[in-house]
Amino acid sequence: MSQTDLYLLFGVNGFISFTMLLIGIISYIRTKNFLSRAIETRGTVVEEVYKGESDGAGAMYSPKIRFIDNMGRTAEFTENWSGNRPDFKIGDEVIVLYDPLNPHKAKRGGKKWKFFFVAWLLGGLGLLFSGILIFFIIMILIFQ
Repeated sequence: MSQTDLYLLFGVNGFISFTMLLIGIISYIRTKNFLSRAIETRGTVVEEVYKGESDGAGAMYSPKIRFIDNMGRTAEFTENWSGNRPDFKIGDEVIVLYDPLNPHKAKRGGKKWKFFFVAWLLGGLGLLFSGILIFFIIMILIFQ
């Protein structure tokens, strides 16, 4: 492997690793900010929204949830997470977290790890691959 190929390999790996790390950090900060502003209330599942077919898994559905915000206005949102079996039945009551400034961008409440999943996944993988990249760069510099 030529030195140019090695630089290209490290450059692409570095770009991808640090991009994943950056996206993880940004996702963590955005989630933390949302949770610090969020108000908790109760909502009702009003519809199972069809999201399309998944490869071999069949139809995917997300619950549409209606709730009343702290100003007495009715708001609705469709959950981002989808499943081939609906998680809830129409009429089920769920916990809702919403930003009072933008209630239509609400999220279904639940375990806190769910909100940080993308941040930890991408940030962790970015950190892991960045560490491996730095390790190999140091090894090349030492044994060169």
